[in-house]
Amino acid sequence: MVQAPARPRVLDGGMATTALVANVIVWKFAWHMPLHRQVQMLAGHGVKLDRGTLALWVKRVAWWLKPLYELQLREMHPHPRIFCDETRMPVLERGSRKARIHQFWAHAVDDRPWCGPAPPAVVYIFAKTRSHREIRSQLADYQGVVQVDAYSAYTQLAKPGRSPGPIRLAYCLAHARRKFTDAYKTAPSPLAHDVIERFARIYAVEADIRGSSAPHRQAVRQARTAPIMEELKRVLDTALPQLSTQSSLAKAIR
Repeated sequence: MVQAPARPRVLDGGMATTALVANVIVWKFAWHMPLHRQVQMLAGHGVKLDRGTLALWVKRVAWWLKPLYELQLREMHPHPRIFCDETRMPVLERGSRKARIHQFWAHAVDDRPWCGPAPPAVVYIFAKTRSHREIRSQLADYQGVVQVDAYSAYTQLAKPGRSPGPIRLAYCLAHARRKFTDAYKTAPSPLAHDVIERFARIYAVEADIRGSSAPHRQAVRQARTAPIMEELKRVLDTALPQLSTQSSLAKAIR
């Protein structure tokens, strides 16, 4: 008698199906459902499992997905422009009653709005710090344009003579606009309102040219956006000396 081999599963020799394990992963990372709560929910359906069992499943899936994760990073970094940002991630470590603040760094590409070569993709890199050494190590092999906010750690990337090649920083207009909207909510002023309206005109131009060719977008920006930006700079340069250095509006201008 010959017995056919069992179908391969995520867990060698385990009874859990791929669908069940995938469901646990999605609940945990997409819907933020802790494993102990999942154990309670499964018990309500008559499936009794230990939280440690689910934790082993999570580790096994992470092992399976690591090559895909590394491949995605290798596919993204050759593109001439990427987006980077970091966000706080509280982590409760074993033996500690207080959460430590770590970081998730996002690396993303998406050239669909401007017909570029990069498909939509994002990878999150976990790190214990948000120092310039951390982002420098993450982009050690990258050269090109990095779109970022004004966090000072990114400025270390643009130093001349960098190996393997130069990195050019493209700062985010949405972050600049947000400073003025925050200032307006705190203390409404005609100047803040005027600046926000000028940003709206810039966004309106972008809405008109989204999806068109690069030469067309460049030509329209030079004709319509550049004058708005030049006038905005004159307005801000004139207003800054007249404001308190500690005001939120002065901080937004700087």
